[in-house]
Amino acid sequence: MWLSIGPVPHDGEKRDEESGDANRELSWQGVGLWRGSMSNGVRLNCLISAGCVAVLMPVLWMGFARASQPPGETGPTESIRGFACYKYGDNETPVQAKRVAIALAQEDAVRLHRVFVQSSSKVKNLQLEEDIVQTASAAMLEQVHVEKEEKQGQEICITIAARMSPVSIDELIKQRINAKEISQQAQAPMVAASAGFGLRVWTNREDGRFSEGDELIIHVQSDRDGYLKLDYFQADGCVVHLVPNLYRGEAFIKGGQTYSFGSATSPEQFTVTGPFGAETIKAIVGVKPFDPSLQGKSTECDDGRAYVQGLQQGLRGLKVSGVEKAISLTTLSRTVDGYRKDRRPGLSP
Repeated sequence: MWLSIGPVPHDGEKRDEESGDANRELSWQGVGLWRGSMSNGVRLNCLISAGCVAVLMPVLWMGFARASQPPGETGPTESIRGFACYKYGDNETPVQAKRVAIALAQEDAVRLHRVFVQSSSKVKNLQLEEDIVQTASAAMLEQVHVEKEEKQGQEICITIAARMSPVSIDELIKQRINAKEISQQAQAPMVAASAGFGLRVWTNREDGRFSEGDELIIHVQSDRDGYLKLDYFQADGCVVHLVPNLYRGEAFIKGGQTYSFGSATSPEQFTVTGPFGAETIKAIVGVKPFDPSLQGKSTECDDGRAYVQGLQQGLRGLKVSGVEKAISLTTLSRTVDGYRKDRRPGLSP
C-alpha cells in the first residue's frame, strides 16, 4: 500500500476558467510527490494517476470493532443480560417491534456491564453514551439469544443473554473518549482574529454525519486572500495534515473563492472508513505564510493531542493573526448504521 501526501500539480486555475467551475485549485508552492509504505495509524492512501486519489483507510487498532486484535484473541468474555419492553404503534409490525425490543435489551446489558458503569460519568459528560452503547450492542456482543419473551397487547418485553469481552468495551470507551477530547481541543480558538476577516468551512453533509463508504467533500472559503492550514483530526487520535505538510508546500488562497477537497475536480477524493467516532476538520487562514515550526512532524500523521498543544503554543507565541474555523463530524460503520435503522420504529423490515 502506497502513501502520497502531495498531489500531482496541474493548472487548476486555467482549467476552471475554461469550464466555468466556481471551485478553484489551490496555488501550491513547493509541492512535492512522495511514496512510501503505509504504517500503522495512516488513513490517507493515495494512488498515483493523472492526479492523486486519497482514501481514508482504516487504522489497524481499534475502530467500532476489534481491529487491533486477531479474531479469537479479544480476551475472555463475560456473561451479560439485559431487559427491555417496547410498545409499538399501528404502523409497525410485531416483527419490527421485536427487533427494537431486542436492540433495547442489548443496550441495557451493555449499560449494566461493570466496565461501562465505571466510565459512565465521563461518558455521559462527553455525550458519548448513545454512541458507545449502540456501537457495542451492534458489534461487540456474542452469542446473543432471547431468554424470555412476553407480549401483552402491543407491548413486547424481551430478556436477552449474551457474552462480551471487557477488553473490547474498555478499548472502545477509551478510543471514543480520546477522540472526543481531541476534537474539543481542536475546536478551541488558536489565533488572534483579524477584523473583517471571515472563513467558511463545510462538507457535503449538512448534519456532519457520515457512514462507512460515504464520500467526504471539504469546502473552504475565505473572505480575504491568505495562507491556508487545513488539518483533519481522526477518530483514532491521529491528525492528518492536508495542507501544508512535509511534502505539500504552502497553499495561498484567494478571497471569495471556494476551494474543494474531495470533489470530482480535486486531486484528493475521500471515502469514510474506520475507526469511527468524533472527528474534526480545522482550517486556519493566516495573513502571512505559516512558520515552518507549526508544520506537522510526521510524513503520515501526528498524535492529535500533542499536535494541538504544540500548535496552540506556537500560534500564540508567534502572534499569528488571521481567522479560523473548525467543524465537527461524526462517522459510523455500516454495522452500526444498520443497527440504528433497525431499532427505529416505523421502518420497513
